Amino acid sequence: MLITIVLTSTFVIPPLTPPCLQRRRASDCSLRVDDVPDGATDAVTESRDSLKAALERDALKGRLLRVCAACNRGFGASALDRASVDSLLDRLCRVDPCEEPTAGVTGSDAAERWVGRGLESAGWSDGTVANGPLDGVWRLVYTNATDVLSLDVNPVAGVGPISQEISLPDRVVNVIEFYPRALSLLPAGALPTTTRVRVGTRARARSPSRVGLTFETARELLGIDVSRLLPQLSLPLPRLPGSNAAGADSDASPAFFDVRFLDGELLVILQNQPGGAFVLYADVMAARGRAASL
Repeated sequence: MLITIVLTSTFVIPPLTPPCLQRRRASDCSLRVDDVPDGATDAVTESRDSLKAALERDALKGRLLRVCAACNRGFGASALDRASVDSLLDRLCRVDPCEEPTAGVTGSDAAERWVGRGLESAGWSDGTVANGPLDGVWRLVYTNATDVLSLDVNPVAGVGPISQEISLPDRVVNVIEFYPRALSLLPAGALPTTTRVRVGTRARARSPSRVGLTFETARELLGIDVSRLLPQLSLPLPRLPGSNAAGADSDASPAFFDVRFLDGELLVILQNQPGGAFVLYADVMAARGRAASL
């Protein structure tokens, strides 16, 4: 009788780690605090905090813009909408990345020329050249200022795009477009689509975040430049923000606005008189068109 005996053997799989490394203790492979170069810990902490602030800014800006779009720039805002915007603005302004938003504005103490939106800088020696984080075309996406919201009560004309064209060192042009409310009931091209009013102001920095303004005149009406034809023309239009006869150069003048938040995409300002907050978004395409026309 043939008896088959099956032997069970235990095979030991050799470790993949080279023998020279097996002898090292686990503690030898860990990074000790003493091995970290001086200042590296602070740099890591600073980078982490900076990244955290940037992510928080992006999240708050996204929520803010959604609320602004839902309430038609503030013209259709409810009390709940305004409270929501106020809360978001309060949190957003706490993480403002721009230390000197008025850099490049006449009267500022900036010793450097700012490039882009204040996120980088380059040395400059020509005092006649000015470029700063405020420079550009900014389109209004929300306001709670009564002088602007009152524009929409007109039963004949509705309020179109509202923007600020800031050309440093000292020019701020407020652009307000109106459209006939009956336009949607008429064939395309039956009436001019917009009436554009351009109101010029002169700006001067009063502090790293405050800009004084002097209201000058309406420069363009119905698409026609009237600054030479009617130099004394004065229209009852809102000044974005307001101004009075004291002028931008006077610290006693109540005509100024404070920059509360500024980065490459969003601008938040508070006007002193008659009061109100303005949230504006960078209009890149309009800025390129303006630059091409210069």
